[in-house]
Amino acid sequence: MRVIAGSAKGRRLQAGRGLVVRPTADKVKGALFNILASRFDIAAAHVLDLFAGTGGLGIEALSRGAAHVTFVENAAAALRVLRRNLETCGFAERARLLPLPVDRALAQLAREHRAFDGVVLDPPYELGLVDRTLAALAHRQLLRPGAWVLAEHHLDERPAAAYGPLRLTQARHYGKTGVALFVTDQLMPTTSKPETDGRRAVYAGSFDPITNGHLDVVRRAADVFDEVIVAVATGTSDPQKDRALFSPDERVAMIQEALAEAGVRARTDTFSGLLVDYCERRGARVIIRGLRAVSDFEYEFQMAMMNRHLKPGIETFFMTASEAYFYTASRLVKEVASLGGDVSGLLPGPVYRHLLRKLDISR
Repeated sequence: MRVIAGSAKGRRLQAGRGLVVRPTADKVKGALFNILASRFDIAAAHVLDLFAGTGGLGIEALSRGAAHVTFVENAAAALRVLRRNLETCGFAERARLLPLPVDRALAQLAREHRAFDGVVLDPPYELGLVDRTLAALAHRQLLRPGAWVLAEHHLDERPAAAYGPLRLTQARHYGKTGVALFVTDQLMPTTSKPETDGRRAVYAGSFDPITNGHLDVVRRAADVFDEVIVAVATGTSDPQKDRALFSPDERVAMIQEALAEAGVRARTDTFSGLLVDYCERRGARVIIRGLRAVSDFEYEFQMAMMNRHLKPGIETFFMTASEAYFYTASRLVKEVASLGGDVSGLLPGPVYRHLLRKLDISR
């Protein structure tokens, strides 16, 4: 099993000995992605890989330029191999692993208000899972306008022609293996044309971890905008932030806990690359930045001008920190906590507990 094309082309992937999984054959995988490439732009897409196994389909999407892939796999042994395959290809920071059964994972993603540009699924044969999963995807509203779903199935389990907004547009077979391509039946034809909403804003950062100062900005921004997306950067050129204490998935989970505890209405997501490109894909016209001091403004002003140069239609909205959080910074909080200082008042309760566990501190 190998990566067929893209940045990791030729990289061999582990299949795992004795695993009860059925990795997609390279011939079929090549056919799957040829179908996608002929109609959709995978580059910068957010993809959901269901029944991921050892990750062959999702890793192929990452190699071909997908911005992020969420892998859903419930078998612990397969997850171990999947993690190794992601690390081998250098894609760990652009991936999220959900160790849950698919039905529970879809419910969780719906609660998180996640939406995807594309979905690949290759469930075990002869269990009726293709039909049930396609119906659940349509019901949970996890797909963006123009999104695609590519399902691999046994020829004896041919899916229906439609599931809610999903319409079957192409079907092929390779021996006993069938491939079905569904597209959302909405006006937006491809993932390359984003939805637009002038009342959507993005508050981006490393959030390693999120502090009460960050949470205060999110709370106030939610009072101004219809929708706020708290976007965790999975990579950074800042040498002070290139070694995060928490993984992107851990940071997303902590933010979700903090928002839920505080009753703040906001979504969470991850991104890599240019922030303005991410905003454009999400249809957000506003970037929110928090200011703590005059020194912050000089740097943030330069960034705002560069972002305006890159995407003139995206504005920067500055919010000053509340007086209580002028000196609060994630880096400083971690340093003080590691030396035994009490930072409980600077972090949301769930985040503080996660930090103590990560630093192995008993309080």
